[in-house]
Amino acid sequence: MRAVIELSGAEGACTVVPFSNQKVTSKRKAQGVYEVRGTLGLIPLAPEGSGWGYSMGVGEKDVSAVITYSRKVMTVKLLKDAQPYELVGAISLHCEIADSAPVVVPVF
Repeated sequence: MRAVIELSGAEGACTVVPFSNQKVTSKRKAQGVYEVRGTLGLIPLAPEGSGWGYSMGVGEKDVSAVITYSRKVMTVKLLKDAQPYELVGAISLHCEIADSAPVVVPVF
């Protein structure tokens, strides 16, 4: 299932769209370094993939992101002028996440 994971603020608080998924978590590891767990990785831009990768707000247009995925952990490193950058606004990550278990509705 595809989802947009938004990391916001210096601590990298995590929001999953279109719904909240408790299995997706984020954590600030160091200045400008955020760790996201519970995804299956970033969906890359075309032509390699069919996603849009990541995006940041206009206020962070000079910030570059290096995103890696290894051992089920996505690491997001933000840099501005070659220095670690503390997230002020937000970064949106276009990711694949595991499908939720189907909900069984009882029949009355």
